[in-house]
Amino acid sequence: MLIGELARISGMSKDGIRHYEEIGLIRSTERRAGSRVYRDYDASAIKRIEHVRQAQQLGLSLKEIGPILDTYGEREVTAAETVSFLEERLDIVRGKLAELRKIEDFILQKLDRYRTSETKS
Repeated sequence: MLIGELARISGMSKDGIRHYEEIGLIRSTERRAGSRVYRDYDASAIKRIEHVRQAQQLGLSLKEIGPILDTYGEREVTAAETVSFLEERLDIVRGKLAELRKIEDFILQKLDRYRTSETKS
């Protein structure tokens, strides 16, 4: 399929698709039509875009997603692999939440000090 059809099916912009291809998340082949060259995408591009979106929902960056897709390729990931990966992500997210709570506590302490000093003035 051509980029326009992939964009329509996936809900992505053509520029977004080009970016994904540029960084290696999806692949295409060249198709010649006279003097013009088009990029041809197969159905696996749709599946990879779906996987990228799911990985983004887990908090992964595009830079992190590429190696994961390359590791697992087109094969089905087992339930055990999925559980292990999700548990690792959950640990990371919980760590980030703990750090954010520390920052929140610090900000609240500062606000409390400033608000207390303002009422004394």
